[in-house]
Amino acid sequence: MIGKILGNRYELVEKIGGGGMSNVYKAKCKVLNRYVAVKILRQELTSDPLFVEKFKQESLSAASLTHPNIVSIYDTGFEDDIYYIVMEFVKGETLKHYIQKKGKLSEQETIRISKQIAEALKHAHVNKIVHRDIKPHNILLTEDRIVKVADFGIARATTSSTINNSSNVIGSVHYFSPEQARGGYVDEKSDIYSLGVVMYEMITGEVPFDADNHITVAMKQIQERAIPPSKKYPDLKISAALENIIMKCLEKHQSFRFQNIDEMLNLLNILNAKSGNVPLKEELIDSPTRIMPKLNPDMDNLNGDDAFDENKDKAFKAFFGENDQEDNEEQEESLEEKRKKRKTTIIAILCALIVAVIGGIISYNAIFHVSEITVPDLVGKQEDEAKKIVEDLGLEFKVAGEEFSNEFEEGQVIEQNVQEGMKIKENYPLEVIISKGKEDIKIPNLIGRYAIEAGVILKDAGLNEGNVTEEYSNTIPAGEIIKQYPDAGTPANMDDEVDYVVSLGEENKVAVMPNLIGLDLQSAKAKIINSGLTVGQVSEENSETTQVGVVMKQSVSSGVEIEQGTAIWITISSGPKEVPQDNPDTNNGTEKPTSGKFPLTIALPQDKDKVLVVVQKVTDGGIEIIYSKEVKTTEQSIIVNVEGKGTENFEIYIDNALYEKTQITFE
Repeated sequence: MIGKILGNRYELVEKIGGGGMSNVYKAKCKVLNRYVAVKILRQELTSDPLFVEKFKQESLSAASLTHPNIVSIYDTGFEDDIYYIVMEFVKGETLKHYIQKKGKLSEQETIRISKQIAEALKHAHVNKIVHRDIKPHNILLTEDRIVKVADFGIARATTSSTINNSSNVIGSVHYFSPEQARGGYVDEKSDIYSLGVVMYEMITGEVPFDADNHITVAMKQIQERAIPPSKKYPDLKISAALENIIMKCLEKHQSFRFQNIDEMLNLLNILNAKSGNVPLKEELIDSPTRIMPKLNPDMDNLNGDDAFDENKDKAFKAFFGENDQEDNEEQEESLEEKRKKRKTTIIAILCALIVAVIGGIISYNAIFHVSEITVPDLVGKQEDEAKKIVEDLGLEFKVAGEEFSNEFEEGQVIEQNVQEGMKIKENYPLEVIISKGKEDIKIPNLIGRYAIEAGVILKDAGLNEGNVTEEYSNTIPAGEIIKQYPDAGTPANMDDEVDYVVSLGEENKVAVMPNLIGLDLQSAKAKIINSGLTVGQVSEENSETTQVGVVMKQSVSSGVEIEQGTAIWITISSGPKEVPQDNPDTNNGTEKPTSGKFPLTIALPQDKDKVLVVVQKVTDGGIEIIYSKEVKTTEQSIIVNVEGKGTENFEIYIDNALYEKTQITFE
């Protein structure tokens, strides 16, 4: 790609970075004669509509923003299957590199950088853009330490449905918010959370959550609270005010964070003033054009130096009282001589200037009118041979670097910074890359990476994808690589193939619903468990045809395929309904409250072999224990027949912990 011209305007000079989605090149804009950065979508991804859409989204999102703390987008285009974005070339380093270099930043510097990031986010949020991937890797620092927020590749316009509903979570796991980890609603407060993580890393040198794999990190983002910097690092110098800002950003629930970036920015501005930070650029004093009156109209009659000398002479004479006629005559004669001498001097100066201009033109042609030299083809030539060719032509030979190459032998030129056939000036430095020979290739580690990344990782290592298979896994999410062959670190040759296995996620195993009608309760439970299902609610119902204790209904029809572990409800017969007999002598003219029995089904926990189950009735007079027994959990549930009148309240305890409160109305 080096030397290629895009859009008949941008000449690619050198590669300055890259990632899984794109490569970034430094380029020369031939129209405006300035350096720009050109981001190019990787060739292997141009056929993938998802990546092309993300790439286009970046240009649309960032192009709508104009702010000194946001990397500017100048142009975008498509040419010869190349998707590219032209943006501001920032000379400096990433915030991530800066943190790694310094270990951790001072409070004063953390506040100053955080304030600039917040200003950039404020501008984006005002324009209804959520960045969604704020991290130190996407924040650039210029040589003047001015912050530039970059990479709007996964930014989105905020709407009422800004929800990540895809199977894969988007973002950088160490920096994204809990709602991003869950795939939930994302808004401006998600960027505030990510900024809080960045601030935490700046002040401590470490991210708040870390683990061996990104799944664990994501779970920590959802479940765990960050340890305040002052408690995690007791020797750390941090003010309570800054720590409070960071911890408020890192609240798990969106409503507990700053409601907008302005709230946070106001506090940062106060801290910034207290810390003694000065503005990066002083404001310029405006000096408007004004119409001024003449200071001394009488001076219009005076003529240059003659007038000045004449006035000076008069003042001198007046001061010493020399006003006689003789002196006046001598004065006039002296002025006439001075005028003649001045004219002679002016003529001499003009002649000298003419000679100097002519000499300058001749010197300019001699110095700047250097002959042009046609660039030779150096690729494939040995370094010594290439150097001699370049220097014999009157050019400067310069080795810009060395790289491994499977195409060129050690010592040969791999590429040159100016293409063959182009014309350059004499003494122009011609830079080349020299081959270090073949690199010892080792198989990269694919385990834990998503399958969509595998092709790019292998291609960068000079390898190819081999046989790709899929397996179900109860622990690894769908799309993640769980096995590979050969193993990571194994020596390999160029273009060798690597096989890998991709997780399909947890398998939904299916069970066939058995027929329970006509079985007694214990037999029905056993059949449910043996089929891979679980026993659910068991209830009783009067029946004139079914014997007492026999199953007469089931919640799922027999023969139906259902997911294993599904709870099955069954209804058993309690026999014919009893008809109450009226007894006037007993009732004494008053109506008795209804009374009866109810089969209370209690599901048992499966993480213990035995548990103590206690059922107690709660009345106005106190508590009555009606069941207390240690039971085995192999049956999954038990039935406790409780008695009562009218409406009664019951409490269920398992191993002395309240399991459930229930209210039963007896018939």
